[in-house]
Amino acid sequence: MVEKIVSLTHGKDLDGIASAAIVLRYARKKSLPYEVYFSEPSLLIETFQKITAFESEIAELIISDIGLNKGLLTKAINALNTVKGKYSVKIRWFDHHLWDSRIKEKISEIVDELVVNERFCAAELIQRHILPEDAIAAKLAFLARDADFWIFSNEISKKLSKIISYREVALKDLIVILSKGEYWNEALEKAYSRALEREKELLDKGLKSLETYKVKKFNVALVKGKIPAGEIAEILAKKGYDIIVVVSPEGKVSLRRGSKKVNLVPIAEKLNGGGHPFAAGGSLNYHWLDKLLAKYFGIFRKKEIILKVIEEVLT
Repeated sequence: MVEKIVSLTHGKDLDGIASAAIVLRYARKKSLPYEVYFSEPSLLIETFQKITAFESEIAELIISDIGLNKGLLTKAINALNTVKGKYSVKIRWFDHHLWDSRIKEKISEIVDELVVNERFCAAELIQRHILPEDAIAAKLAFLARDADFWIFSNEISKKLSKIISYREVALKDLIVILSKGEYWNEALEKAYSRALEREKELLDKGLKSLETYKVKKFNVALVKGKIPAGEIAEILAKKGYDIIVVVSPEGKVSLRRGSKKVNLVPIAEKLNGGGHPFAAGGSLNYHWLDKLLAKYFGIFRKKEIILKVIEEVLT
């Protein structure tokens, strides 16, 4: 069996996708096969299990744009040890979220390389460490930073982010396109137009489901459904909301802030997630009945958990 380069990355934004595209270029440079797995903090352990179940040989496992919170530390250690036990593998982890010092220490004892730096996006960290002289990788890292830090000085980064957010292009196909240095084309332009149409529909629908709460003098907006968190948060922040919460029918929680007085990280960590002070996410751990009620009847259970966590953190 030929060993592979495996990318384990965040599949919901340009930083994660650009990171995977850079890893694909790295795999080509080493003349090794490549595979990508998409994950997020709350699904990380499950993704490790998929990798060990489906992959026979791995040369390098490169994890990108995925943080780790205290609640998952023990399970993550066990999962990483399982990976190390099955393969003769080099594990490299690149992230820019906030990590607890103890978590960094424990994970560093297992992986071969851990790079956590909040000043850069994950794609920048990967590019600097594995393909420092590669012009295409550098361009991908620039686009990722432009989107991840909400700079949006480049029209392409904004359009790619929109396409990824609405899944208008298969992510694996997009990774291949970007890895070849093709940042935009006619097919992507059509996908972008479709994304804009979907966005308008979802934003209109999301605003109709808006619930408002007052928690410790902070205005909290709660929106239900598959709504683009960043876009609706921008609208609601202008209306004076300090915390914007979006709950999906699957029980995923997206958090955005409208006030710089709020740090979303401790809120997200209590919801089995993580992220940045300004944008984070977690999970309500919906079971099949919760998902059924939310999807078909618009009944989103466990909302009170979010409000309770917000109150605890803001106290």
